Amino acid sequence: MRLSDSYMDLCNSIDAWKARLEGYKGELKVLTRLARLDGPSDIKAVNYSEVRSGGFVQMPFLEALERIQKIKSHILLHEEAIAHLEETKRKMEEKVSQLSGIENQVVYMRDFQKKKLIEIADELGYSYDYIREISAKTRRKAAQEKKK
Repeated sequence: MRLSDSYMDLCNSIDAWKARLEGYKGELKVLTRLARLDGPSDIKAVNYSEVRSGGFVQMPFLEALERIQKIKSHILLHEEAIAHLEETKRKMEEKVSQLSGIENQVVYMRDFQKKKLIEIADELGYSYDYIREISAKTRRKAAQEKKK
């Protein structure tokens, strides 16, 4: 597997963890509202003899607390996983950026920094045509390695 493929997989994994984290945070808000844990809105008195209020069914308090605790533990787990994955990404970027040689620089700038070939040529001080040749060469090389 190419290094840039591993990097892209890592980035996609981080995005997936973040999406799930946002889902849990949204679910936490809904549960808080369903259990009326955010307090009554503009109600002057609360009738505890009836569970139904405001057009939707209020969730039983203990059930809501249990579910909220589970969601909070999922949120914590996801935040820790994201922090770990982002640290891995940072270390990977740091190591790859230290690789020497024009081919490695082009691959890093193209695949990791998502720069256009013209930007790479300008930044490295080479002609666009030369950078394009190197880019094509590295892509062919990577494709051959994938076939093996």
